Amino acid sequence: MNKKTYILLLATALAWVFTSCDKFLDREPISQITKDNYFNSEKNANSAVIGMYRTMLSSFGYGQSMIIVPEFSAQHVAHASAFPEYEQFAAHGVQNTNPWTNNIWQSAYATINAANNIIARVPEMDDALISDEAKNGFVGEAKFIRALEYFFLVRAFGNVPLQLMPTDEEDDLATPLSNPEEIYVQIVEDLTDAMSLLEDGNQGDAAFQKGRASHLAVKALLAKVYLYQAAYTNDYGQAAELAKEVIDDPRLALVQDYGSIWSAENTAESIFELQFDEQATNPLAAVGNDNASMLFYVKGSAPYELFEETDKRRDVTLKFGSRDRYYMGKFPNNAPATQNLLVIRLAEIYLIHAEAQARVDNAVSASSYASLEKVQERAEVVKPIAIYTDLDMYIRAIQEEKQRELLFEGETWFDFCRTGLALDKFESLDDENYFIYPIPESQRALNPGWSQNEGYN
Repeated sequence: MNKKTYILLLATALAWVFTSCDKFLDREPISQITKDNYFNSEKNANSAVIGMYRTMLSSFGYGQSMIIVPEFSAQHVAHASAFPEYEQFAAHGVQNTNPWTNNIWQSAYATINAANNIIARVPEMDDALISDEAKNGFVGEAKFIRALEYFFLVRAFGNVPLQLMPTDEEDDLATPLSNPEEIYVQIVEDLTDAMSLLEDGNQGDAAFQKGRASHLAVKALLAKVYLYQAAYTNDYGQAAELAKEVIDDPRLALVQDYGSIWSAENTAESIFELQFDEQATNPLAAVGNDNASMLFYVKGSAPYELFEETDKRRDVTLKFGSRDRYYMGKFPNNAPATQNLLVIRLAEIYLIHAEAQARVDNAVSASSYASLEKVQERAEVVKPIAIYTDLDMYIRAIQEEKQRELLFEGETWFDFCRTGLALDKFESLDDENYFIYPIPESQRALNPGWSQNEGYN
């Protein structure tokens, strides 16, 4: 991995924190940002935590690339200039020199390094400087974010280096690649730790609750991780159990107005939501709408045709614009581009529970169907349980419901690859080796011992 780049990204993000307005925490003077004094007070340790979140907002991370690149792979979107770097994803022929895989890789490891610093250094702080509650909270947040980034990396690249200690520019980063099974074990460990460290209760205003890791967010992400890990363990029980706990939590509810999930912020449906504002604007929202700056738009009419005529989600999710094409409707707050990004929301957890419970029951069970029905009810497209005549058909129907529900949220590609459904859905994809992207060649040049993912040169 390119250590200079992600150290620069971290420094830039920290500077951004201390010089821009924040929705839920005060600013800090930039003069305090040095390696030696991140962790000399509770206030500065908190600033380091905010800096960790801010690393995720760039156009190389969740601010754009980590959402839009998987949407290209799912053939949901196109670029106004048809850049070959993006079209490689849509054609499932990504080159190992593709700049976007490298950008995503470097962004993810910048955030991981920020998290590693907190995990390693906050526990070393003198008890006179910080309370035990704050220590636990900061480390819990960092473990949640580290797990989230590795969850993206393992789904995108498969074998990745498992870096768990903070690094400096002068360090030797010749970390070997770990396989997906090892990565998932670490992700589960981080989330299990985070769940024990983060108190289960409301703290602060809505933006604080939704914009920073919480006990509930950890539980929701862990349910999703267990669903993906089951491809290796065949154990869906933990995903079903945790998802049920989340959907039963009285603090959460599906909002009945589907469009308000995005026109408002930090709704009752939101579990974890990255916070943008007028100083920290959303790069994807700025270029994903019907305006002069639009770069990304909907690819043809196929995404529109996924929906039934009566589906309440369709006309929220897709808008027909001035250029005689559809554009993504989930970024309405774009002038200025203050649109928050929903990373985890309740509807997805209902669909995770529906699938995991059906697999546990080995049947189209009533408890599983109740979760699928809940999502369909809001969309006003409820299908009776009797139409699902076998388990395989039912699992596929859940995934297709998830595609409609989460369209343009960066999930469909990974979800279809998880079960192999991608081979049926995309004509240009005929080899499961291409479920994952190549390891960026620029990273392999820095680490000559790394092998390339199978199927790539």
